[in-house]
Amino acid sequence: MSIKLRDVQTRVIKEKDGSYAIACSALGVYSVGKTLAEAKRNFEEALELHLSALKEKAIEAVA
Repeated sequence: MSIKLRDVQTRVIKEKDGSYAIACSALGVYSVGKTLAEAKRNFEEALELHLSALKEKAIEAVA
């Protein structure tokens, strides 16, 4: 499976309770927060962890 940068879209969803969810289905990264700022911080952390894990797997695959 290959993903092109233009295929990577992130959605910000305002929930009924006023909280926020951020979803990037193409990468499988999701986050939530009570505020939009919190949801963004959580998303950035989740994205960093996800990409770090992918990098480790790729390095192991070529070793």
